[in-house]
Amino acid sequence: MRVLHINAGNEDGGARTYIVNLMKGQKIIGEKSVLLTFQEGPVSKMARENELDVTVLPQKQRFDLSILKPLTNYINNNNFDIVHTHGPRANYIFSLIRKKIQAKWVITVHSDPRIDFSGIKGQVMLKLNLHALKQANSLFYMNPDLADYFKSLKIDAKRTFEVFNAIDFTGANPRFNRQSTFTILEVARLVEVKNHRLLLEALSKVNFNYRLILVGDGPLMDSLRKLTSDLGISDKVDFVGFKENTGNFYQDCDISILTSKSESLPAVYLESAAYGKPVIATDVGLTDKVVRDDTGWLVESNNEQELIQALNEAHSFWKDDNLNQKGMNLYQIVRDHYSIEQLARKVSEGYEATLKAN
Repeated sequence: MRVLHINAGNEDGGARTYIVNLMKGQKIIGEKSVLLTFQEGPVSKMARENELDVTVLPQKQRFDLSILKPLTNYINNNNFDIVHTHGPRANYIFSLIRKKIQAKWVITVHSDPRIDFSGIKGQVMLKLNLHALKQANSLFYMNPDLADYFKSLKIDAKRTFEVFNAIDFTGANPRFNRQSTFTILEVARLVEVKNHRLLLEALSKVNFNYRLILVGDGPLMDSLRKLTSDLGISDKVDFVGFKENTGNFYQDCDISILTSKSESLPAVYLESAAYGKPVIATDVGLTDKVVRDDTGWLVESNNEQELIQALNEAHSFWKDDNLNQKGMNLYQIVRDHYSIEQLARKVSEGYEATLKAN
């Protein structure tokens, strides 16, 4: 089977990691896949670094449609069986040529479209994206909440397949090195859905010393910096911005955290597992599949009191040097159930069902 993955190419979040890990898994199980992006950028760079096949078909601007003909020719001339698009822009562009393509079309819906867009332009993109979702032969999704949403859009459940995030455990060597100051790490874009405000306000009310490292960039950078100042905790919070490689940050923390309002199964939980670091997380999406009492702390979304309690308990575990066992439990669960090979096989089942059904 020959698979073409298409992405705009400017993605620097979890979707980029997902695409690359899926392609790496496909390579391991003997499935041929190629990545096509509309620009040189973070996605093509990461794919090349992992020795994956990459083609760039550059757009002059976001909605440059001059690429439609060369894109059509490229797909048909290379005899792909499956075209797998990732992201609204890729979905929209491919929707314009789908009737000219021999291959079957599948989409991975990486996040909830209902909260992905804002403003007038965002509403236009939402409509274009939903139009594409309805046209595709099959949809893959990671957030179980999307199953009912697809149903409301009158998308046949037989065309949808639940998958999961995965991580490459090659060279993983989890080890716990207790920091001199209790160190909390959050790797996430600084956007509303990640709910950094909840974390900062909760930390302003705890009675222990800590260091919070925020890895990520986004439109809320300035307002969150101001909030730390207003709360009197700016000396305890480090905004380090976007980082291509986050391994050293996981290695040098005691615990990782994510306080999102909506998620599927974020790659950051799996990355934390690879380094043997337990997680505090909000109970959204598939989070409870890996974060539970023996691997970390699961709290109700937007519940400050539960979050404060979890932070206090995690600090007590750190003080008694007992975080290691939770971290190793998390590592073992993720290693056994969320490897890139398992993801590739799961997605391949969806491909096969798509080819048979259409």
